[in-house]
Amino acid sequence: MENISKMEMAKALFQKDYIKTEKAFFGFITKVTYVPTNSPVVGLSLDYLLADGDKVMRLASAAPNELDALIKQNGCPLVSPNGHWRLNLCYSKDRKFVALQVLEFAGFEYKTVSEPRFIEGDDAAKFIGIFVK
Repeated sequence: MENISKMEMAKALFQKDYIKTEKAFFGFITKVTYVPTNSPVVGLSLDYLLADGDKVMRLASAAPNELDALIKQNGCPLVSPNGHWRLNLCYSKDRKFVALQVLEFAGFEYKTVSEPRFIEGDDAAKFIGIFVK
């Protein structure tokens, strides 16, 4: 699991009314909670090879009703130990909330290529299910 406060999307995530943050352990740990369900939020960074970048971008930006068709047409991207593309995910453990942001490795660091996307409710579980098993 990743430290959410160090992710590129942290500032945008923490500004949402439905997200609560609390500092713990002398300020070294930030606990993040999805308020509507009081579920803890965890962060995850997934790396993908160059060939899967298009799949990651399409899936991360797709409308919920388009997901099944995209997966049937293109398949799911495969996670790599390290890769050219990175998907940062923050999701509630009850799978009612997800935040997604795609980054690309360029100039010896990962740079954002998409704005953070926030999804709530049953649609969030669809997106989480694609990337988190």
